[in-house]
Amino acid sequence: MPPVFRAALVMLVLSQLSYPAARVAAAEYAPIMPLASRSLLLDITAAGERSVAAGERGHILFSDDHGRSWQQGKVPTTQMLTGVHFVNATRGWTVGHDGLILVSDDGGENWRVQHDGIAAQHQTNLAMREKAHQQISSLKLALENAEDAATAALEMQLEDAVMDLEDAELALEEAVFTSPLLDVWFQDESRGWAVGAFGSLLSTDDGGQHWTSHADRVDNPDEFHLNAITGDGAGRVFIAGEGGVMYRSIDSGQSWETITPFYEGSWFGTLYDAAHNTLLVFGLRGNLYLSRDFGNNWEAVADDNKITLAGGSVSTDGQLVLVGGVGTVLRSGDGGLSFRRSTLPDRLSLSSALESNGKLIVVGQGGARILQDDN
Repeated sequence: MPPVFRAALVMLVLSQLSYPAARVAAAEYAPIMPLASRSLLLDITAAGERSVAAGERGHILFSDDHGRSWQQGKVPTTQMLTGVHFVNATRGWTVGHDGLILVSDDGGENWRVQHDGIAAQHQTNLAMREKAHQQISSLKLALENAEDAATAALEMQLEDAVMDLEDAELALEEAVFTSPLLDVWFQDESRGWAVGAFGSLLSTDDGGQHWTSHADRVDNPDEFHLNAITGDGAGRVFIAGEGGVMYRSIDSGQSWETITPFYEGSWFGTLYDAAHNTLLVFGLRGNLYLSRDFGNNWEAVADDNKITLAGGSVSTDGQLVLVGGVGTVLRSGDGGLSFRRSTLPDRLSLSSALESNGKLIVVGQGGARILQDDN
C-alpha cells in the first residue's frame, strides 16, 4: 500500500474502487501483530484517559500510558478503518471500507459489527428482486383480465418489470460494492452520524442499533465525498468534504443547510473548539479557515506553507493541534486564530493527533508515536 495519510484518504479509497469488495461468510478478525503500532494509522481519539487509534488491516490499538505502549484490540475485520470516535471512556465507534461501522463497549478492547455496507446492499438487491417478482405476477394477472385498450400499456409495464428483475438478478450475481465511510461523530450515546465517499451520510438515534441513509437530506447532486464531521454536542453538526462542500445542521441532523462554498478544493478535516467557540475547516494545500459563529462567517487563518492538512484534535482546555503532509504539526492556544508550525525530521505524513496527559501523540505513516517537546 502506498504511503498515505488521512487527508489523502479519499485518493486511497478511489484507487481501490475498481476492485469489487469480496463477501465473506464469517467475520475475519484482524491478526494480532507485534508491530501493529507502526502500521499506517488514520485516526486517534480519547476514550476517557485511554488513547485509541485505528488504521489499515483492521488495526485498532489502545494505550493506557499516554502512548508509551500499545495493545491491539480484537476487531472483526481486516478492512481499512478510517475514523474513530468515543463519547465516553467505554463507548465508541469506528468506520471504514465496505461501509463498515463497528462499536466497542469496553474502551476499544473488543469490537463488533453494527453496520456492514456489503450485507446491507445485498439485502437491498434481494428486496429489489422480490419487488420485481411481485410486479410481474400482478401485471400478468392484470393482463389476463384486461380489456384490449389497456393491453398495450400493461405489456410495456410488464416488460419494464422483467428488465428490473434481470437487473436485480445480475446485481445478486456480481460482487457487491459499497462506498467507504470516512469519518464518524456522535453527539451523545444515542445520536450519531457517519459520512463517506460519494455523498454517503448515515445516522442513528439508538446508539447504532439501526443506521439509516440520509444522503437525500443534503444538497449534493454531484455526490462529492463527505470527508469529515464534527459538532458542538448541543444539536449543531457540521460536515465538510470534496469540492469545498460544507453542510450545517442546527437540529441534530433533522435538516441540513448548505453553506455557500468559498473554496473549490477539498476539505479533509474539521474541528470544533468549545473553549473558544470556534469552528475550523482545513484541507488541500494548507487551506485553513475559522468561523466564530458556526459557519455563518469565515476568515482565513494565515499560513505561508501550502502543505495539505489532514486531521487533528482539540483538548478540553482549547489547545488545538493540526497535522498533515511531510510531518507538519500546527499548534494553537487561541482557538485557531494563530498557529505555531513545526516539521518532524523524518517528514513522514501525519493523519491525526491527540493531546494526552501533556504529551502529543501523532498517527500516520510509521504508526503512533509521542512527539518530543521540541517538535
